[in-house]
Amino acid sequence: MDDPIDQKLMVPQGQPMFTLPVDLREAIARSLAAAPRARWIREAQGLSERYRAPHADHVRSLASGADQMLGYVALILPATYAQLRGALAATAARIPRWAPMTMLDMGSGPGTALWAATAQWPTLRSLTAWELEPAAIALGRALARGSSAAAVRDARWERADLRRLDAIGERRYDLVILGHVLNELAPNARLDAIAAAWRLTGGLLLIVEPGTPDAFAIVRAARDELLAGGAHTIAPCAHDLPCPLERDWCHFPQRLKRPDFQRRARGAPSEWEDAKFSYAALARFPPESPIWGRVIREPASNKAYAEVKVSTIAGVVRYRALKRYRDAFRQLKRMAWGAALATPLPESIAPVKGDDTAD
Repeated sequence: MDDPIDQKLMVPQGQPMFTLPVDLREAIARSLAAAPRARWIREAQGLSERYRAPHADHVRSLASGADQMLGYVALILPATYAQLRGALAATAARIPRWAPMTMLDMGSGPGTALWAATAQWPTLRSLTAWELEPAAIALGRALARGSSAAAVRDARWERADLRRLDAIGERRYDLVILGHVLNELAPNARLDAIAAAWRLTGGLLLIVEPGTPDAFAIVRAARDELLAGGAHTIAPCAHDLPCPLERDWCHFPQRLKRPDFQRRARGAPSEWEDAKFSYAALARFPPESPIWGRVIREPASNKAYAEVKVSTIAGVVRYRALKRYRDAFRQLKRMAWGAALATPLPESIAPVKGDDTAD
């Protein structure tokens, strides 16, 4: 399945910009073309307002009905796809020999994670999507029919309420994804969904949420629960210890080249956006090789020095390289936000003394 990386437009730190796969982009365009443009643009704008508003009732979906789902795929789906691809790519880099064949997408919406996971792991052969909203299932099936990947076309769609998971069966899946799901559940239902997802996980469980402080707190709590149950951290953390961040949150960017329909839905002239996300990938097996740390903020620099924040196996530390040490200064300045670091930084890049790492 085509999942191109745009080679002309790159993030400053060298991270790739993803575009929607051609087959997914064309499938969405066909669905939008079947409705008046003014209608799905209006629905997208209404969805944008609901998306930014506090979502505390945990009852009504952000999008329901056929018209609202068109607004969703026009506006929200591209950014969600980019976030999932960013999290999946970072996860796959820690376990390069892992080749999943079965997948469960819990709270699938129109199936965004099915497309993203198959792009990352073409070995996937059997996909199952659980979704409550009938309009999302109908649109997800319609989009899937246009996929070049047999696994997506043949995905099994099941209507399921993640607030009621009493009889989930005994089947396990190599890969289970909870994407933009936990933040829409009440706390008790959220804990139940995490426990159910782990019971269904035979290999790896990936949780992805928006890159906000509140969503990060949900991801962090889910990671704590899973570690207590014996899970191994694959990404983003370099360790299985409790998160050491204080008065801060861990999130990452994934640059997306906006499709034309998303630009129209958003009313935005820019051809790209940075989709920020928080995530946790946990597995029933350890990563293939250890890392020392991960860059958790975009490097900053001035005339005197460059600085970066790194979550390491020993905690979160801010490192600084003086400009007079040119090689170290350039190395630090060019570090990618989200990059995994296999070994400690050189002595010419020193920790900032007395820094509590909080912004």
